[in-house]
Amino acid sequence: MGLTYVPGLDRILDVCADLVDVVEIEPQTFWRSRTDGVISTDEEALRRLADLPGARLLHGVGNPVGGCQLPDRRHIALFGELAERLATPWVSEHLAFNQVGGKEKGFHTGFMLPPCQTPSGVQYGIRSIRAMADALPMPLAVEIGANYLQPRPNELPDGEFICRVVEGSGCGLLLDLHNVLANERNGRCSVDELLDALPLERVWEVHLAGGLAHRGYWLDAHSGLPDDDLLSLAERVLPRLPSLRAVLYEVTPSAVPQLDAQAVRELLNRVRSMWPDTSRALLPALPTPRLADDSGGCGEDTPTPQEWEHALGSLAIGRDTSTPLARQLSTDPAIGLLRELITEFRGSALTGTLRYTLRLLLLTLGDAEVRELLEAYTRAHPPHLFASQEAFAFADYLRRTRPAVPWLSDVLELDCGLTRAQLDGKPCTVSLDSDPTALLTDLGAGRLPVAPRHGPFRVQLVDDGRTAVGAPTGHF
Repeated sequence: MGLTYVPGLDRILDVCADLVDVVEIEPQTFWRSRTDGVISTDEEALRRLADLPGARLLHGVGNPVGGCQLPDRRHIALFGELAERLATPWVSEHLAFNQVGGKEKGFHTGFMLPPCQTPSGVQYGIRSIRAMADALPMPLAVEIGANYLQPRPNELPDGEFICRVVEGSGCGLLLDLHNVLANERNGRCSVDELLDALPLERVWEVHLAGGLAHRGYWLDAHSGLPDDDLLSLAERVLPRLPSLRAVLYEVTPSAVPQLDAQAVRELLNRVRSMWPDTSRALLPALPTPRLADDSGGCGEDTPTPQEWEHALGSLAIGRDTSTPLARQLSTDPAIGLLRELITEFRGSALTGTLRYTLRLLLLTLGDAEVRELLEAYTRAHPPHLFASQEAFAFADYLRRTRPAVPWLSDVLELDCGLTRAQLDGKPCTVSLDSDPTALLTDLGAGRLPVAPRHGPFRVQLVDDGRTAVGAPTGHF
């Protein structure tokens, strides 16, 4: 039993330490995309995790293995190095895609999107999984994601698609029970239909989480404790998983302050009672790949995986596209939901990095105008994988568009300089026209500066200990 680590969870872990056998880490949240393009691990942040209870697992959140684009080899190498250092018995990643096309004309989607559920999509999923699994020193499991789209007549059923992919690739399975319950609530196949089609002997890990209702959908928001329906589902399903080795509770950082530690203790005890056989060895059996059947199940109008990813990815980030598939998909109400979620994620990434800039914009322009500004930016520019990359791109956009906001140029320099100092691990010097102490003091207190002294000023900025710059965008 354990929890997935997020910032702020330490007080919960302190109270629940005697019940926590494993803590799962999302490695991308500890990576830094430096200003020279090199991706490195934040060693200081990792050192702070050394005293957490239990063993470690790694769960990827930015390099999915369900699409046409192979997972990034640089990310796989960092992933594997960290997994070896932490002695993790297996690692996991999402059966999804977040990259469309190649490096030259491709783009990130800013969100994990469902893969093309056709026989060709199965083959691309197997190819992507094997590319990652073969480069890792330990076994790989893939997670079944949330899918807000309506089922389509020319796609494989959810369970059959997942079964073909995991059996064809020889990987393990991470069964996120909240995801599959959300999919049922949102009109996809029932949980029982899905479970009947899955190779349950390949399930090594289970995730539990809370969600919320929004716009007629049930969101996989990791927003609190699991509800009674999910716990009843877990009680039915956990005894059916002969290779199960870990059950993890997930929560998003924004929900941690409202989380009651005693309630988490009760959750861990309750789930442990559903799964009494915890004496098995930690390392799961490695499944043998089976020859994938690439025939049957879809009609003549089935899109290619490339067509699927381009149409869905383009629509999700608000790009106009006139292909027949895009026109079909645009009628699905989930497209509007995906656009909203992606915009919200991108705004959250900017708030965590350009915190003084966003505060200045809100105090000067107000909520409505800032939202319009963010929407104009997100329509014109595709998402970036890392929050720091998103911050630098939005800063460039503000410099070009020049909204009528006093001190904006100086505050942007301060925010970007602080981010560079953290990414590169060394001081960053910036030149300003206004007194930086006055700017940061007033904005830090939630008020507009009042006649700060004019410069020029040269300021040396150092890492202030923030962690948001490393977080990938678009993941609960």
